Amino acid sequence: MFLGSEGETAVLARDLNDFLWLLADGYGPLEATPSFTTSEPEWAPRPRPALVAIAQRHAPDGRRSAADVIALAARKYPDFDGTIMALCR
Repeated sequence: MFLGSEGETAVLARDLNDFLWLLADGYGPLEATPSFTTSEPEWAPRPRPALVAIAQRHAPDGRRSAADVIALAARKYPDFDGTIMALCR
């Protein structure tokens, strides 16, 4: 989950395995948020070999692209933003 300093919220991954593959694909927590991808259209992820090695070691059966990780997480937790906003009021 991502909780930004300016009130941004986003679901990044379903679990640690997915999060490792998100990082391996070149995304950080901020880069995986919808607000970043729309505000920075020129940004392109760069897979990180050292993080790929970590993900392969700790989540060998969970390999998927960052786009798949983000989409699966959004489907698993569709009400995350609403839940957080309700707690803030």
